Amino acid sequence: MISTPTIGSKRVLLPFEDEFDVPQTPKRLKSVNPMVVTPESEEKSENSSSASNCNANSNPFLTPKSPSALNASSPRRLVFGKESIYGKTKALLQRSCGLFTETDGSLVTRKEQFKYISEFLDENILQHKSNSLYITGPPGTGKTAQIDAIVRDRFSPITLGSKKNHASGLVNTSYYESPSGDQVESVAVSTINCIAINDPSTIFHKIYHSIAEKPEGRSVKTMNDLQQFMESYSSTTTFCVVLDEMDKLVHSSLQDTNSTRMIFELFLLAKLPSIRLVLIGVANSLDMKDRFLSRLNLRQDLMPQTVVFQPYSADQMFNIVMKRLDSLPQCIFNPMAVKYAAKRCSGNTGDLRKLFDVLRSSVEVVELERIAKLKTQTDQEVTKVNLQHIAKVFSQFMNHNSTQSRVHKLNMQQRTILCAIVHREKIDIFQTHCSLDDAYDYYVRFLKDKESLSPLRRNEFLEICNALETCGVVNIFHGKSHGKTKHTVRLIKSCVDERELEQEVGKFEILKKIIAS
Repeated sequence: MISTPTIGSKRVLLPFEDEFDVPQTPKRLKSVNPMVVTPESEEKSENSSSASNCNANSNPFLTPKSPSALNASSPRRLVFGKESIYGKTKALLQRSCGLFTETDGSLVTRKEQFKYISEFLDENILQHKSNSLYITGPPGTGKTAQIDAIVRDRFSPITLGSKKNHASGLVNTSYYESPSGDQVESVAVSTINCIAINDPSTIFHKIYHSIAEKPEGRSVKTMNDLQQFMESYSSTTTFCVVLDEMDKLVHSSLQDTNSTRMIFELFLLAKLPSIRLVLIGVANSLDMKDRFLSRLNLRQDLMPQTVVFQPYSADQMFNIVMKRLDSLPQCIFNPMAVKYAAKRCSGNTGDLRKLFDVLRSSVEVVELERIAKLKTQTDQEVTKVNLQHIAKVFSQFMNHNSTQSRVHKLNMQQRTILCAIVHREKIDIFQTHCSLDDAYDYYVRFLKDKESLSPLRRNEFLEICNALETCGVVNIFHGKSHGKTKHTVRLIKSCVDERELEQEVGKFEILKKIIAS
């Protein structure tokens, strides 16, 4: 037996051997695909490769989908996601989705306020005068949105047909054109949200920093410093300063004289004839001018002009929402549902933003219902948002109210059905909710021996259950039925405090006996 010479652990090649003929231990390859695949024969692999060439989208390791499944996953049948009609509607109802204005630039139902602000700007910017405007109103009434729309439409970064140039050393400059188009003025616009200002004494520095190209070249801390800076541009540029949430500059303590002095100096600065400053203050406080600007009452010509944004009425809210929904290819809201939500929100605060929140939450309620139905129904039409969806959202918002205040609004039949639902939950402690069918059967047995009250018919019972959900005393939702055959049913559950319910229904002798049985 001839031994083969080795060097270390590697065998030396013989004279008649090539390096590719030497048997080597196969190396372990890293798997690209973590999926384990059973080796196939050459014939099968050829067939599979030819099949994959014929259909590049097919996967030999997946079970082929049926035509109905392929159609269900088609993009044109997409129900959820940002490309669905529900996603587009919710995006349109976001507070930051954009400004929706009329052709003249005014917000819907705010033509009067828009006209007043536009005339104020035309009068002072075009005539090179300093003046101040105080815009006030409750939150969510369109104050900031209207100012943003005017700044967007009337202040242009460029102008055609005019050789007027901006002064050097300024930023955020724009051109303000007269309505007739025969006059163009150079304006430096500064928009500041006062919520982010912790120290009111820095307001003059903030204004200077927002309009100066090189703010480090000058120290501006007081009213006189800002006045000297603006006087250097008095012949070329008008400064337009918008202070949003201006009442945040005033601290909660009325003894903070420093904050009051800063606001006083701001409005005083906007009346100096040596500069061209247009000051627009936006605030929620209706009496801020009377409380903190009383020193200006000594000179009536120093007082700012005032524009009040009143709370939206129900009709105004409805028109605003429908105007916004017109931009969608399909409206998923029942107009009566929108009117109901607008009436509820207008009667509370008149805040349009809360109406948007309610409508957006109602769309999510519809989406959850469709998800529950997708398990049993594959083909569904677009479900519209109706009164019951809006009412469910409001009932969730109202759940912080006491049980007595909610039950007090119910009639006798509604209270009886609520007592039956609560009584069933007390007996069956292991199942707090049940289907509407089981609830109706228990309700009939509950009143079987009661001579004073007779049970309602099934359709009347279901209508009252929907009314109870609107009042916020029960929750109706979709779920699985009990038993061998699992199918989707509507379940009902009370959401009241048992002790408060007994105190409220105890005022009626009939219900007191029923609930105690």
